[in-house]
Amino acid sequence: MNTPHKTLLFLILLISVFSVSCKKFLEETPYDTIPDENTIYDKSSAEAAVRGAYRSLASLNYSSGFQNTILQSGGDIKSLNNAQTDLNVINYDLRSDIAFLSAYWGNFYNTINRANHIIEKVPAVNDIKFTTALRDQLLGEAYFIRAISYFDLARTFGNAQIFLTPTRVVADKLGVKQSTQAEVYAQVLADLNKAEPLLPATVLRNRVAKSTVNALRARLYLYLKNYEQAETDASIVLSNAAYKLIKPFALAAGTSESVMELSYSVNDVNAAYSQWNTSNRALEPKAVIHNLLNDPAAGGDRELLSVKNAAGQFIGGIYPTNTSSAYLIRTAEIYLNRAEARLLKTAPDLMGAADDINAVRTRANVTALAQGLSKADLLLALENERRVEFALEPFRWFDIVRTGRAPVVFNLSDPNKYIFPIPAGEILADPSLVQNPGYGKN
Repeated sequence: MNTPHKTLLFLILLISVFSVSCKKFLEETPYDTIPDENTIYDKSSAEAAVRGAYRSLASLNYSSGFQNTILQSGGDIKSLNNAQTDLNVINYDLRSDIAFLSAYWGNFYNTINRANHIIEKVPAVNDIKFTTALRDQLLGEAYFIRAISYFDLARTFGNAQIFLTPTRVVADKLGVKQSTQAEVYAQVLADLNKAEPLLPATVLRNRVAKSTVNALRARLYLYLKNYEQAETDASIVLSNAAYKLIKPFALAAGTSESVMELSYSVNDVNAAYSQWNTSNRALEPKAVIHNLLNDPAAGGDRELLSVKNAAGQFIGGIYPTNTSSAYLIRTAEIYLNRAEARLLKTAPDLMGAADDINAVRTRANVTALAQGLSKADLLLALENERRVEFALEPFRWFDIVRTGRAPVVFNLSDPNKYIFPIPAGEILADPSLVQNPGYGKN
């Protein structure tokens, strides 16, 4: 064969190989979409699996639907859809066959399963480029992601199954007895304690670090009524100069107001944006919270969270764009969590609690509380401060339930309604699951 023909044949073969390689690369399933045992085998795939777990946390656990349900349950936000399921939510009359309950339940477990794959597979990865520090960080992040997923699963549904290893087929999930809410919280604490020594001490706003563990653990300790430990963890976070309140009030990604935020992009948008801002928006602040936010004595600079448009409608101002970050933990929460812990610990610190509440108030350009308030007065002031500070964030329902104030605030005295029903479809698929009291057999 002469040289020109050899050259031509070589070029044809080269183009063919290149085309096949490109096709294979383009058709490759992204690592961060299927976190199973086949995808975590080197440094790159381990990092991608953790990115996938964060993506699951942002798009599934904190979906716009879940936020919608918790916000409506809190009583200050209303739906503009007027759907029957919205009436079920606001009337505290949930049924186990409502589809979104099954979605929330499945979302939590999907994220947990991603974390379980990481926890199981990352320690066995053999890659010269995979340093011990990075391996520890990824494991710590997975433990945290599993912890917060179980935390929200437990406070939403109560008794739940605990899976600490990956589920690969449906049969892996069947017949596992539910743990009590207290047992799930204990698992959350265990995961956070495992995560802490593995994580870096550096400040990472959109990734988990040691301080993120302290912050979530302080929140968990309030649920466990371990107020001394809640104060300790909150104080550790606030002792770091990287976490401080910004004056005037502003919700801005990457600032010292953010302890942990969930990031979005043009490819992975924050679906909650459309709930508040578009012409087809689903949510609107009620007049009562709009008025509080626009009252200089209560809302101060936080008036920007609820504005009235030309048509006289109330518009929630939490997500200015569809790539705006969602706040998982904010510095203001740490101050208010510590205030609660100081009020309720064995030897209450009323002055310290008042200082923490006032730090949040004065940052929002609201007059400080009067001196000498009683413990009862400070607890009510704290409840009101949390109501305004987190007006458009999914806090109030959980706050009022865990503090035992639901009979007074929500006129809801049936404790069975403080948790949601186990989805009927889950019980149908796994008859070993037991429905929560007050919701019938399924």
